[in-house]
Amino acid sequence: MCLYRGVLFVFLLLTGFDAFAGASDPAHHLAHKIHAHKSRRHRAATDGELHFEPAPYNKKLELNGVGKIHCKVAGGVAPTVQWFLNDEDTLPEGVTSSNGTLLIAEAKREHAGQYTCKATDGDKSITAKITVDVVVAPRVLEPSNGQQIHVRIGDNISLNCRAIGDPPPTVHWDRNRTILSSQNEDVEVENGTNASTARILLLTNGTLLIRNVTEQDSYRYGCTAGSAAGLARAELELLVHTENDLPPQESTGVAGKAVLVSISVAGAYMVLVLALMVYCRRRRLKRRQRGEKEELEMVEGREKLVEEGDDKKVPQNGVPAHNGRLLQERDSGADDSEVSCMSRMSKKSGRYDQLSIPKSLISEQIILGRGEFGDVWLAKIDLLQVKKLRNKDESDTEAKIRPILVKALSTKDETQLAEFRRQLELFRCVRHENISRIFGLCNESEPHYMVLEHTDWGDLKTFLIATRSDEENAEYIARVGSSHALPKPAHAVPPLGHLHRVVLGQQLASAASKIASKRMTHRDISARNCLITSQLQLKLSFPALSRGPHSQEYYKLHDQVIPLRWLPPESVLEGDYSSKSDVYMFAATIWEIYTKAELPFAKLNDNSVLERIKSGSLEWPVADSVPEKLGALLKRCWSKLPTDRPQFTDICEEMTHIVQQITAENESQHSKSDLNE
Repeated sequence: MCLYRGVLFVFLLLTGFDAFAGASDPAHHLAHKIHAHKSRRHRAATDGELHFEPAPYNKKLELNGVGKIHCKVAGGVAPTVQWFLNDEDTLPEGVTSSNGTLLIAEAKREHAGQYTCKATDGDKSITAKITVDVVVAPRVLEPSNGQQIHVRIGDNISLNCRAIGDPPPTVHWDRNRTILSSQNEDVEVENGTNASTARILLLTNGTLLIRNVTEQDSYRYGCTAGSAAGLARAELELLVHTENDLPPQESTGVAGKAVLVSISVAGAYMVLVLALMVYCRRRRLKRRQRGEKEELEMVEGREKLVEEGDDKKVPQNGVPAHNGRLLQERDSGADDSEVSCMSRMSKKSGRYDQLSIPKSLISEQIILGRGEFGDVWLAKIDLLQVKKLRNKDESDTEAKIRPILVKALSTKDETQLAEFRRQLELFRCVRHENISRIFGLCNESEPHYMVLEHTDWGDLKTFLIATRSDEENAEYIARVGSSHALPKPAHAVPPLGHLHRVVLGQQLASAASKIASKRMTHRDISARNCLITSQLQLKLSFPALSRGPHSQEYYKLHDQVIPLRWLPPESVLEGDYSSKSDVYMFAATIWEIYTKAELPFAKLNDNSVLERIKSGSLEWPVADSVPEKLGALLKRCWSKLPTDRPQFTDICEEMTHIVQQITAENESQHSKSDLNE
């Protein structure tokens, strides 16, 4: 019994002590549990450092339209996401931010500008800046959609195509969904070699002139207007009658005249408003540039792209000191031929003064995205002022406003500086009708601007996507997933015919052949880096929007951003670029033209594509619509060994033969149809 009482006493003593200890510090145990819970939640929710997934990119909003821009953040414990105007200014009226989404209920002109998404997690924060532009999508004023026009056999008829928008759109005609251009047998453009004798003439003001109308001209005709803000389209039906069968024309009367006057007044008012906006914007730009120029001259002096007296500087490890400036020096990653071209230019002038133009000549800037050096803009320039600046005799007195592509250099990274110089020399040394011209270089202050020619219809990839039908676009998205599908423009354009597609390939081959003849390389040939005019002329350019709408087409490998899906194995694995690597990318671009801008190997992620390149198992499919001879040429261009790929001179010859063959087949079909009729 004594032993039992002793054990019971010890048990009660220990139990009471534990209860007392638990009751004495409940906050300590509660804090420990909360800390452990947070630690588990931190380990479960955190996957790397705080980062954007994906980063927000620039956006164009339709005037008075609704816009949503998402800013998604990954990593961290419980990050908060906020939007600001500029760096940390409050959002303007009509713009709200909720759960990382920037909402613009009704886009106004004053809503355009730079916005910053800031994600904060404890003492860590990251930011991403985008630019919002407010534009006016093209709208076709004439013809009205579904309009019918009656004409007698043998008469001449003028079909007008007028459109408005901001920026101003350019127009193009098609007949029964086939684009009309000088490539057609009976069509010529104004000022063309056969303009005086051609039966169907495309005028520069958007008018389609049909002489000596025949019954075969009874078609549906489409007017397509396009600009950086989008595309618009209207169709009319041309009905050809004999003289006795022509229906009476409807009189417009007083009501029709009143409508015409109202439209004219509204159009004049819009032109006046746009002119005032452009004038005010230029004034603000000039004032800002004057202030920046004075500040730069006071603090660090005026910097130029190439400094004089480089031979007086003390070399460091064999390389002249540069402090982040662009000097004429050898690029270890460039081809010997490209260095020799730069050396020849350096011996001739020693600097880029012949390209220098002031930033004040650039107007109406619309940001497109961000490239490897900095922001990329779509803008305009007056070529008449550029020629006067360079003391060239110019008899014309009217302004020559042209669209331009502006690439800003806002980095001092050595690799990117070398690439900027390489691209600058590429467009400086190579001149061709199918390559964008370089208009100048703004080096009066940082950041430096490379100013290249742009076109009225923008990049080829967007144009090809617009040629898809709704069914084709839905099928593509269902096949590859929405993550790889760029948004289809609101207004479609007619698909390219067999001859047009081959002619575009021929033009691209001519441009790449010219670059190869100068012993230089492009290194990023693709549909996104090609431009197209309203006359369906291709121009090889270099926007290279690595961050923005085309960011999924680039891949970061060894601190280099590369177009992984377009590059041959030797360029991806060894960094070896040559004219043969350009041949490989040329074939990939032709594949894009025939697939209406599909993403190569869209069902594979980037890592899978890279693994297949390493193993040599990546195979390009030939689209069903590709002609047999062209398909055989593409397979040779995609050879894994560079020595097995053809030269660009041989490619140009084969493309010419293919164009001649398709032209002969079309003429034969026309002859057979005429005999049957």
